[in-house]
Amino acid sequence: MHRKTRRYRLGCTALAMAFVFICLCFAGCKNKNKDEGEAASSTAAVGEVTDAFAENEDLTSENPQTTAQQSNAPQTTKKAVSATKKKQPPKTLPPSPEVTGTAKLENGNKTVVYPKALESASKSYPVIVWANGTGCPTSTYMGLLEKYAEAGFVVVADSSVMTADGSSQRNSIDFIINENGNSSSVFYKKIDIDKIGASGHSQGGRSCVNAAQADSRIKCIVSIAGASSAQEADGLKVPTLYLTGTSDMIVVSSQWVKPSFDASRGRAVYASLKGAAHTVCMTNPEKLAGYCISWFDAYLKNDSDAKAVFADGGMLASDSNWQDFASKN
Repeated sequence: MHRKTRRYRLGCTALAMAFVFICLCFAGCKNKNKDEGEAASSTAAVGEVTDAFAENEDLTSENPQTTAQQSNAPQTTKKAVSATKKKQPPKTLPPSPEVTGTAKLENGNKTVVYPKALESASKSYPVIVWANGTGCPTSTYMGLLEKYAEAGFVVVADSSVMTADGSSQRNSIDFIINENGNSSSVFYKKIDIDKIGASGHSQGGRSCVNAAQADSRIKCIVSIAGASSAQEADGLKVPTLYLTGTSDMIVVSSQWVKPSFDASRGRAVYASLKGAAHTVCMTNPEKLAGYCISWFDAYLKNDSDAKAVFADGGMLASDSNWQDFASKN
């Protein structure tokens, strides 16, 4: 009798453990307030680890907001001396342009997030084409994409969740250029087709590298926890910002992100957010959005203050929330 009871209890315990394991495996991109990770199968072509459990976001401090204003320098009586001092890099991120909120448009497999002011504006806007990570739909990145739009960019995201080769981002460029020429589109003559950048997460970061290598319309890149290889990044000449997190156990920086930075031939900056897991751009986009936007301001809008943010000794290099800053070219 005791043996039967013991076997019954062991059987119940095994079933309970199996149930918990299955729940963990299927938890992922759709639950943004809990532990998150990218659920997907990996292939040799993709070359990144995606079948992993989510990581906790436990960061105790946040990056400065993009709307923070630079404080006025204290007055000094030694005006002649002050006038000859070398201009110092800004200690706060340049302010984003004022916009009247954002709007979203769904068109087939494209989601476009844009400044609502565009609808009545007489000017053209720069573009960011976005690529999703493995198995993660565009909706999981909406917090970050809206921040891009709030800063004055038209963001075009393709619905693909297998983006490594860069084709979805190149197709997004074709799409928005066609909309720019379509007199019935809200984007008619509102797109600056000479100012296009690419951004993506995980496999989407890899997409950015491959898309830019194949398409000269892409002028700069922000790769977030990108799974590109050194071989793919070799020869990359457009300005590229590589961001990662010290607690990312899915796309480990030493295997993917840092080697890609090292292989890049053009202007490139690398930094790692302390304590950040692989999914930080989904769960806490405000922790890195300011630097992403400043990079696009620097290389799509030719903003000198934004460029100074990434200089040696500049704001990112001295930000205590980040580590392992590296810059070249």
